[in-house]
Formats: sequence, C-alpha cells, structure tokens
Amino acid sequence: MGVSDLRKVVEALPGLAARHGLQLISASVSGDTALRAVLGEGDYDAGGMAQLAAACGARVLYWDRDHLDADEFVLLPTDGEESEDDSALAGRGDVSAALRKRADTLLAAARRQDGEVEAVRLAFVVESVVHEWEVSASWAGDLHERWEVLSEDIAQERPEPAFRADEPDPREVERIAGLLQKTPAIISAGSFGERIDAVAEAFPPPGGDGDWLHQRLLRQALARAQQAIAQDAVAAYRAIENALDETAARLLEQQVLDDVHDAPARRIVTTDFLTELTGGHRPKPRTVTLLLSRPAIKDFLTAQKATAKQQAQATLPM
Repeated sequence: MGVSDLRKVVEALPGLAARHGLQLISASVSGDTALRAVLGEGDYDAGGMAQLAAACGARVLYWDRDHLDADEFVLLPTDGEESEDDSALAGRGDVSAALRKRADTLLAAARRQDGEVEAVRLAFVVESVVHEWEVSASWAGDLHERWEVLSEDIAQERPEPAFRADEPDPREVERIAGLLQKTPAIISAGSFGERIDAVAEAFPPPGGDGDWLHQRLLRQALARAQQAIAQDAVAAYRAIENALDETAARLLEQQVLDDVHDAPARRIVTTDFLTELTGGHRPKPRTVTLLLSRPAIKDFLTAQKATAKQQAQATLPM
C-alpha cells in the first residue's frame, strides 16, 4: 500500500467500527499470548476485519499504527559530522564511496516519508483468542529491507581491527544474531518495529536505556538475523510446496480442520498450522491456497459437508 492508502485506512476506521456496532479503541495490539489468530492482509481488508469482529460477537475493535522515523535509517554520519549518532555503524571514511552514496540515498528516501503511517494494526478478542490483522506500506518494507542489506554490507566492508572500544564486538553480534534467528517471537513478529521491541525485551541493556553501544549491538544483530530468517522462511516454504500432499496428510492427521466449517476460518487455522510447523514463519496466502487445494483436503471437505448436511436433516421434524 502507498501513503495515501494507509491514510485512507486510518480515516475510515471510525466509520467502519460504527457501521458494525463496534467501539473503536486506540491501543497496542501486540503482545504475547498462546491464543492468537493472525489474519493475513491477503484474506481481509479493514472493512472485512470489522465485519468479522461483529460476526464473531466482539464489541471492541482495537487499532494501532506505526509512523516512520527517518532517524532510524542513519547508517553513516553525513558529510562534516562526527560518528556520534547512536545508529551510525561506522565513520564515512571507513567505507567505500559506493556505500556512502547508498547510505545517503537511503536516508534521503526515508526522510521523504518521515512521519508517515507505515503500518496499521487491528485486533479484536473473542473467547480469549486475540485476532490480529496488519497492513504495511510497501514502501516501508522496501526501506527496511534496504537498511538491513546496507547495514550488513557496511559491517562486512569495515577494515581491521574488527571493532573498537566504542563499537560492538562482532563476535557478540554474531552470537546474538544466531539466537534471534531461532527465536519464535522474532521470527513471527509482524513488522520491523515489533522485532526491534522484541529484541530489546529479550536483551535488556545492562547499562540502562541510555546504553547506546548495546542498542547498536542489537540493531546490528537484528540486521543479520533478519536476512537469515528470510532465507529460512524461503527454504521452509519451498520444502512445503514441494511436498504439499505430505503436508496435507499431516494437516488432516492432526485434525486441524475437523471443527472448522467455513473458508475464512480454514485459512486461519491452516496459517497457524504452517506457522507452527515452520518454527514461526508465517506463510504467504499462495502457500495456504495451494495446501487447501490438494485432493486429500478437497475429499475431506466434501465428506465434512455431507456429514454436516446429514446431521442437519436428522434434526428436522418428520
């Protein structure tokens, strides 16, 4: 979505909530709970979420949004500045002119979007299950991806010695990156901001909130971990799509679809199944569609519908 699209989503929320008899409350919709249903952007829009919330009996629709902070994209000090910024990874003289140009271009692009809405989240709670939905701006995802790649390129190009007293120990960066790569809360986080919050919570600064060296350490570790997470997700779902019949058999064996009788709910529980199966990596809508289209699943759904019809007829008065 573009900037204007997310603005329209935010502006439409009061009307959507009122139309479906919901109270709209601005509150954080993140948090850890064992009972979560994460709904995909490809399955619902904001109006669909409001309609689903009302249909499920919810009375409150929670919403939250993220604004882009261009200062998070400062990877190198600008010309004439010293390397004092908390987010700077190196002095300008430590890297090539090509990387300096990329850093300046990225920062300029981020400043053009500074303060804009980059993500909107909605949530409602029914029977202690939190149903979450998030839509992110495509330009924001592109900026964060460029930041991750560029920060890694800068880290790799820096000359020896590998670190100074005022720089994170690269061995500690690698150690924490390896831990983050396997941490479910990091893997399943819905946005870049959520991952940063989860990292900060998992590794609190020993020197307090003002420990800028620790903050820099975590950002470098997260940049490396996110690339590995993305690669792990691609590999995991390539393996699943190459073995759809086996995955379908496993889905049926675990009785995931037994008590689910409508298409949106089937996609939700199948998404949860795949997320758990892959260690926290959320599937793309394409993978869910391919899995639910396997012959074994179709045969199961046909039998399920026939059984439900027979049960309904049996309850009718003769």
